[in-house]
Amino acid sequence: MSISLPFQKRFKSIISYGEHNRTDLIKLIPISNATLSNALLYGIVPSTKVLIRIANFYNVSLNYLLGKSDSNDFIESAKSADFKLRFEELCKEKDVTHYKVANDCAFDKSNISKWFSKGYLPELEIIELLCDYFNVSIDYLLCRTDYKN
Repeated sequence: MSISLPFQKRFKSIISYGEHNRTDLIKLIPISNATLSNALLYGIVPSTKVLIRIANFYNVSLNYLLGKSDSNDFIESAKSADFKLRFEELCKEKDVTHYKVANDCAFDKSNISKWFSKGYLPELEIIELLCDYFNVSIDYLLCRTDYKN
């Protein structure tokens, strides 16, 4: 669990410009009341899956939502893909094994098995390491857009 004041500020701003109140958002995104409150009150960044749901609901890039960019030039992916396929594609392009990626990014290689066998998504910290490693955006890595940067 990480805390991000830029995320907190951006999320509050997005909500304030929207047409839905907090009660509506819980149902529409969907997001738990505790997760929404923690994000707005303390800047606690939710799970990757919840971040994606929030970004999809507001049609914003994850970098924008996380407060890492003031530009919200986001073009949704035209094709359906999943993280596993995108990760495999990036490994192939860079000609590296899963083990090398885990070793170079300094995370336990067992994480990759969890992502692949159980369909989990990496935690935000690992996603950011992977994005730096492959030189792609978070949205590209998570298959929300077809544009690498």
